[in-house]
Order: sequence, then structure tokens, then C-alpha cells
Amino acid sequence: MTNLLFRMRVAVLWVAVAVAASYSIVLYLVGPGALEEMLGGSMEGDSLDSFALQGFVAGIILIPLAMVPVSLLIADRVNHYLNLVVGGLFGLFGAFAVAAHLMDGGLTGHVVLVAVAGILAFLIAGLGALGLRHPAAAPTAALEGSGRARTGAAA
Repeated sequence: MTNLLFRMRVAVLWVAVAVAASYSIVLYLVGPGALEEMLGGSMEGDSLDSFALQGFVAGIILIPLAMVPVSLLIADRVNHYLNLVVGGLFGLFGAFAVAAHLMDGGLTGHVVLVAVAGILAFLIAGLGALGLRHPAAAPTAALEGSGRARTGAAA
């Protein structure tokens, strides 16, 4: 897999993680009793004014969205490490969230979307590990062509 292809695939996967995470929040809010609880000033037992809840919701959406340009712009080795670490942590968070919701009340639409986001994050982490294990080779055809042009040899 070329570096550009890897970067584009990972960026698209991060967008998919962000979309799944965002829609899981929307599906949670339209679930039974959630909107009334939110209008009452709390969400899952936490006050809407609490920094922890605000940071959680912002992080769920902003971390995957921030990883899109990061995956496209940073150096290859750092890119692979960062996708491995952030994808793994986001996937672990998704697995923990799914397990917690399944123990509390069962399978709902937002839990399925959290599971999808977690699986995609683990896939990103796997691609990062694969990129570290098998770094892409430099395209030799481009190097050969530029070398011939510099030396004046006929193509």
C-alpha cells in the first residue's frame, strides 16, 4: 500500500468514526427519557454544567475529526504510531462504553453505533501497526526516471 493510499484510507476511516460517534450521541438523545433528563439539567447522572460531561462529548467528536488532517499531514512513522495509539485508545473506550451500556440496559441504536466506532478505531490501530511492520518501499520507477534525466541518458 502506498503512503498516499494509506493516508487516505485512514482519513476516511477517521471520518467514519466521527460520524458514528456523532450519530450515537444523537440516537442517545432521542431515546426514551433522555431528552427529558437533558432538559432537566443532567445526562446519565451528571450535570450538564460539569466539565467532565462537556469534555467527554467534545472529545468523542473532536478526537476523530482532529485525526483526519493529522493523518494526512504528518510524517509516515509518526503517523503510524499516532494512529496505532489513538485508534487503540478510542477502540478501548468504545469497547468499555458498549460493555457498560449492555450491562445497564441492553442493546440500543446508539450502543450499536458506539460499537461500530470502536471497531473502526481498532481497524485504524491495526493499519497503523501494519504500516510500522511493513513500511512502504520508495517508488523505484520515479527514481529511475529522474536519474536518467539528470545524467542525460536516453529513455
